Amino acid sequence: MSNISTRSTTSARELVDRAVARVSVAKAAPADSFVLHAPLELMARVHLLRYLRADDREAALGMIEWLSDEYERAGDPVEPMPTPMEVLMADGRPAALIDALAAGDADRVDALASAALPTMSAAEVVGAFGEAIVPSLAAAGHAPIGLALLLRDRAATGLSPTLLRGPLRSLASHPDWQVSWYRNHSGRGDATGLYDALRSAPYLGRPGSDFIHPLMTQAQQPGVADRLLGPLLADRYHVPAALHTLTRVAAWSMLHDDPAHAPYGWSHAMTMPQGVLALAGAGVRARTALAVASTYALGFRLAFGRAPLPERIAPSDGGRSHIDVHELAAAASMHHDAHLVKYTLACLHAAADDPEFADLYAAAAQFLLDWWRANG
Repeated sequence: MSNISTRSTTSARELVDRAVARVSVAKAAPADSFVLHAPLELMARVHLLRYLRADDREAALGMIEWLSDEYERAGDPVEPMPTPMEVLMADGRPAALIDALAAGDADRVDALASAALPTMSAAEVVGAFGEAIVPSLAAAGHAPIGLALLLRDRAATGLSPTLLRGPLRSLASHPDWQVSWYRNHSGRGDATGLYDALRSAPYLGRPGSDFIHPLMTQAQQPGVADRLLGPLLADRYHVPAALHTLTRVAAWSMLHDDPAHAPYGWSHAMTMPQGVLALAGAGVRARTALAVASTYALGFRLAFGRAPLPERIAPSDGGRSHIDVHELAAAASMHHDAHLVKYTLACLHAAADDPEFADLYAAAAQFLLDWWRANG
């Protein structure tokens, strides 16, 4: 029996593959929120299938089909522009696509991505493009989440790198939107001070917008990220420890800070740093991953963090135990909101990566689900 569905293996796999093929087609118009999130939402929904009980999988597959239907109706596709493979593989590496991203040439990015992605594994994509993609704040800074989900459990999900075609096109819209402050810092830092740095972050409030670019621009102003995070930057550090710090801060903030920012603030505070740090050493330099992931965490704390972080976060800070992860996954799989879907999966991944704090992550996922039930 397939772990994807109670259907026959062939029909379940065919449904997912059809959804992947449809959502892999980039749209001609600039991406709105639905189009931007659809590839990541599809990846997350496919990952969540593995957490479901057999009697929940049919409905979850129905939501995947619904998502692909909605995406196909969401606008005209990009007109294909064939590109010779020898152009793509200039000097034996995909430099042409990286150059097109930097130049903001969306049509060329899409043509090159259309040629390259079907021929590459997830690991090859991260190795080729990760260092160029991770600092970008275009596409709401979400592309690393897609890279990380492609890398994780690739054999079980069967997800294709072609799902990155739309996000890559969106990255070209604002090539100058970058997390860049760290490029001016050198030296060997100590990443063990990450929690204290985030705990020291002042509350600055919203910089006029909840969008990712202005939030992270506020974090990059002189005397903020450079002062708080600059001393931490290192080429070598314990990546799992840094990841645990950021995911624990995100889960604690969801549970104990301003609930008005639960759906789109504290949810991003988990998914975005987690996605970036998952790429450290897998084609993205560890220093780059630490700088970008910690900037995201800092940016959300600066804008939304009214409740001071405690001296230390404890596994019991969630205040709940024995939350049924199968029910959490099922509830998220049946919900329409992409952020809830991605956040629930991020909490399940965080619990697997940081099992001592599994109850904290489950409680955070339950909190967001309860928020949607009350407000959505």
